[in-house]
Amino acid sequence: MTATEFRNNEAPEVKEWRWAAVEGCAPLSRKVFRKWLARVEATQHEETGSLLFSELFSNAIRYPAPDGLVPTRWFRLDGFIRVEVDDASAKDIVIEDHGFEAESGRGLILVHLLADEWGVKYRRFNDGNGNYLNGKTLWFELHD
Repeated sequence: MTATEFRNNEAPEVKEWRWAAVEGCAPLSRKVFRKWLARVEATQHEETGSLLFSELFSNAIRYPAPDGLVPTRWFRLDGFIRVEVDDASAKDIVIEDHGFEAESGRGLILVHLLADEWGVKYRRFNDGNGNYLNGKTLWFELHD
């Protein structure tokens, strides 16, 4: 997303990270995200924002970009935050009940229920060899 795509053409406070999809990156990403929320004076979103970011990120590390990294972008604008997480999975987004005994499959349900707005933008990743792979950017917004 570019600044011109935001409401009223306001320029966002943005932080972009590309995380190595390795053991230990998820807890570190959550810690850095919480520090960013404090820096941009959005600590009212710490609990919900950290949960939703964690849900999107934990899925994305299963499907990193061809370079082995998981790109994330965090935006702070007047009145809301927006979080974007890229993954290189070509799977369509489907919200469904995986059953009571399922150990996974609830992340998008949480995003749907807790985010003020959310969505997906399908995209392509360059694999570094001139080939392109399908993927997507999942995003959510939390309003002040």
